[in-house]
Amino acid sequence: MTSPVASQPRRRGVCPGVLVPMQVGDGFLLRVRVPAGVLPADHARRIAELGDRYGNGLIDLSQRGNLQLRGIAADGLEPVTEALRGMGYVSGDAASEAVRNLLCSPTAGLDRTAPMDVQGVARTLDARLAEDAALHRLPPKFGWLVCGGGIGHLADSSTDVRFDPVDGERFQVSLGGTLAKAAPLGFCRAEDVADVASALGRAFSELRATLPEPPRRMAGLVAGMGTDPFRTRLSVLISPLSPGERIKVRGTHLMDLFGSAEPPHPNLLPGGEKGSQSGKVVAFPFGRLTAATLAALASACAEIRITPWRALILVAPSKDAEAVAHTHGAILSHNDRRLKLTACSGAGGCDVGTTDTHATALAIAERAGPLLDPVRMVHVSGCAKGCAHPAIADVTLTARDGVYDVALNAKPGDASPYTGLSPADAVARVADLLTEEFTGA
Repeated sequence: MTSPVASQPRRRGVCPGVLVPMQVGDGFLLRVRVPAGVLPADHARRIAELGDRYGNGLIDLSQRGNLQLRGIAADGLEPVTEALRGMGYVSGDAASEAVRNLLCSPTAGLDRTAPMDVQGVARTLDARLAEDAALHRLPPKFGWLVCGGGIGHLADSSTDVRFDPVDGERFQVSLGGTLAKAAPLGFCRAEDVADVASALGRAFSELRATLPEPPRRMAGLVAGMGTDPFRTRLSVLISPLSPGERIKVRGTHLMDLFGSAEPPHPNLLPGGEKGSQSGKVVAFPFGRLTAATLAALASACAEIRITPWRALILVAPSKDAEAVAHTHGAILSHNDRRLKLTACSGAGGCDVGTTDTHATALAIAERAGPLLDPVRMVHVSGCAKGCAHPAIADVTLTARDGVYDVALNAKPGDASPYTGLSPADAVARVADLLTEEFTGA
């Protein structure tokens, strides 16, 4: 097999896991699916040890609330897998692991403003996904979401099947998208979530099989068929919606406390401010931290929650938790301009990348300084695929063969008026464009 052209994106068609490690530029990548996003401190320390001993010591936080161990050597796959299995993070087989794409509110059980603590619901659903063989036929990346509301609301997270709280006993079931865009199907009881999910998974597989070009995501199927075929199959489990009835997000939540930034940029909840008082939120540039950092954080709290915003919540933090996080380079202020940046792994971390995307992004933050304040997002992509953010950003740099194309309000790979720029010239161009855009100079 020949290697792809360096600047061309590779469509792999599968999601990595522990049982399906993915070989990338710095070795094997293992995605650890953590039920309900709850990582006990002792498990976090053990995972950090595994990443340090068998990998390159780098750990990524994914937008789906998972941990990714990087740079695992081939001879380290078995011991890492067995250690993770002993902690309960490995499914029975690759098929049962792949379907466990479940996102849960990271503040479940911590936030008194939330209608319900959904940890139990999420864990029950996670187990059902692994056990129900009929669901293992679902396409890769087919996702599920259990939201508890409150400050950790997942309204802006897009998925295939979502359960959003109506009150302390019921969920609204919606299909394909964010809370605002998903098609509402009806209401279900909390104790029926796993059964509803199982029925919806079966219905999706059956309905898509009737089409000449089966869609791989729920939004595509609903766009073509509507929701009535699903309602018919789930009439016993779901209560119908009244005309025009659907829930809306009320109150303040983690993502809009200090603005309207979108994932993967977390708005942070400083201690002593609104919301849960039992957790400290810490973020990291590009959602990447070291094994040493994870171990240090685990020693400064009782439990770690993994968020879909590439940030961590330290539950019951020690008095020195903030100092520990600061020492290890964590982002502790919502005003930190590094939150404006997103970037993929780039050269060294991906076999397609040809530039040091992280270094370029950080150079932009240093060069542009306050010019970044009105900007929502600067995206540095190692290729046209745009793994870190495939959508439009205020400023997008797309790498190809060691150089960048720079564009405003564009997606990776879009046509650009500024092409073939060296990393240094691309940084300078971005600073000039921001000056022209926001100061008129």
